[in-house]
Amino acid sequence: MKNYLLHLTLAALCLIFFSTAQAQEAPKREVGLQFSGIDFNGFNTFGGFYKKQLHDNVYRRIRFVSGGLFSAFQEDNSSVGLSLAGAIGREKRKSLDRKLEFYRGPEFSLRATYQYQQLTEGSVLGLIGRVGYVLGLQHSFSDLWAIQIETIPGVSLGASFPSEGDIVGTLDASFSNAVLLGVARKF
Repeated sequence: MKNYLLHLTLAALCLIFFSTAQAQEAPKREVGLQFSGIDFNGFNTFGGFYKKQLHDNVYRRIRFVSGGLFSAFQEDNSSVGLSLAGAIGREKRKSLDRKLEFYRGPEFSLRATYQYQQLTEGSVLGLIGRVGYVLGLQHSFSDLWAIQIETIPGVSLGASFPSEGDIVGTLDASFSNAVLLGVARKF
């Protein structure tokens, strides 16, 4: 009976140890910064991203596209505003060589803006949804660091909701040549 309990305990400990050893192979993750323009006059836009591996060569990506606080002060007419945007998507990767990967996949983003004008004593809330397709290259310098370049052509649909007046809708097909440069830290 004691041998049976010893074998059972040993088997349970081995099972726990090996399941823990397998769980240590956690999904790959990346975090980094992206720059959509390099302008030495101070008008650079940047955002952050987080990527988590779901399974072989498939990652979920979350981007914090932009945010801003803007204001204009005049004698009679001052205005202040806030803008926030974020995106989520999925990317598939394909190795082109030992350090270079091509990635692609859909991405969905949402931008919200709020602006208040003193002269009209009114405010405007704007919402813009966008569907894009990510195309990018990532070069890994080491196991921990990578640099990437990508573009995201897409279509957006938005609406403005003024505090007084009619709702205004916008449709924009933005097949632009905007390029994002990024630096990623892998862990």
